[in-house]
Amino acid sequence: MTPEIVRLLPEGSDEDGRGFMEMYLRECIYLNTDNRDIRYLLPKPYEYADITDKKNNPLNVLPTAKYVLKSHLEIIEALDKKLSSEGIDIFDLHSIIKIDDNNMMCPPILEVWEQEPYNGIPVIVDGQHRLYIARKRQRMINCVVISGKISSDLPVLPLAGWHEVIECDTVPKDKRNFHPGVPKPWKPHEVYRVQFPGSAGPRTVTSTK
Repeated sequence: MTPEIVRLLPEGSDEDGRGFMEMYLRECIYLNTDNRDIRYLLPKPYEYADITDKKNNPLNVLPTAKYVLKSHLEIIEALDKKLSSEGIDIFDLHSIIKIDDNNMMCPPILEVWEQEPYNGIPVIVDGQHRLYIARKRQRMINCVVISGKISSDLPVLPLAGWHEVIECDTVPKDKRNFHPGVPKPWKPHEVYRVQFPGSAGPRTVTSTK
């Protein structure tokens, strides 16, 4: 199936899918819960944030996962080879693309915090495998960058740098440095997931009605 730009916005909206992606980001809530009675009372971290897309040097981005999966790297390499032959650069996406009936892809997602330990350095929320490959290729990569009025801290701490990331066959037990302030009774993984078309990254979960 030929990849295509997802156009799920009403007629008259932007046709490149940026508004669609931003809409989902702004509707993300902080906790991953199936309790619909409280879902709509929870804060939306990105509701009033600044959301832009721009090219980034992966050397200047901090990873949050201590690993990348070899199998995922192979999938991305194969996908890049296939899509590039059709004129689509997965390292220069500006919207969500539909790869097939079951899979979509958006640009990597970064957050920028000015306070310690982030100090204004972009932190990876989603897309670490693509950023890892872009780093090895020594090339720039277009990302969604979220900054400004973000209403809650990242539930993980960034690593010191890419030198702490290792290639693995399976997900290791020690995979992230979780923030100690995750509110009870929630566990870190319950506040560490963003889910919308094209992304399943570690932040929050989409607020759907």
